[in-house]
Amino acid sequence: MIKRLTFLVALLLPCCISAQERERRIRINFGAKAGFQAIAYNSPQFGIEGYEFDSDQLHSDRIGYTFSPFIRLAGNRFYVQAESVLGLAKHSFDFRSSDSGDGGKLLPNQTTYNLTTLCLQVPIVVGYNIINEGKYVMSIFTGPKTKFVFTAHDKQEFKHFIYQDLEEVLKKRCYYWEIGLGVRIGHLFFDFIYDRGITKAAEYIVSGSDGKKFKSDRKDNIFSFSVGVIF
Repeated sequence: MIKRLTFLVALLLPCCISAQERERRIRINFGAKAGFQAIAYNSPQFGIEGYEFDSDQLHSDRIGYTFSPFIRLAGNRFYVQAESVLGLAKHSFDFRSSDSGDGGKLLPNQTTYNLTTLCLQVPIVVGYNIINEGKYVMSIFTGPKTKFVFTAHDKQEFKHFIYQDLEEVLKKRCYYWEIGLGVRIGHLFFDFIYDRGITKAAEYIVSGSDGKKFKSDRKDNIFSFSVGVIF
């Protein structure tokens, strides 16, 4: 699917460039932005023996951070932008006991899985300037994003499980589809972005002592806000 989406963007790219060439207003801009992101989950399912994921938990209460340089090929209305987003993503998953006498009630400070990952995200988006009047610009943009995950076991924390050595085996590469809204005043701009997870973020959860494997089936959706400058 991601190949088809990328192919679609590749088809749109020459169309945008061709339209702008006719106006003879093609220019190259560089910039950088920094911000924060929050994770929402797309129907995650876990199969850890004796525990159930809190299905009412639709988002993590932890905030991650991003920094990204970018390059933009822009015309009067359309532009194409490529970024290299270095991110520190933070997740938190709460579980309840599936066989406790309290009916599986979630108790404070129990059975929690915390995850921190260092990742590189590479979005390529096509944007359209809805408003372009002087130094004021408002735009919408969309395109595919690839995320490369770099993490280690010590960045995962399984708290209060009967298994003491659990580890989630993460996918090293994930795909998303990004949509966003940008507001620009002069050289300063603000981006509001939503990334919809296309592929799964993990393979499974494994217990190192006995080799037991448990289900980990989740797609991450990402909400981001960033502030940047463009020249």
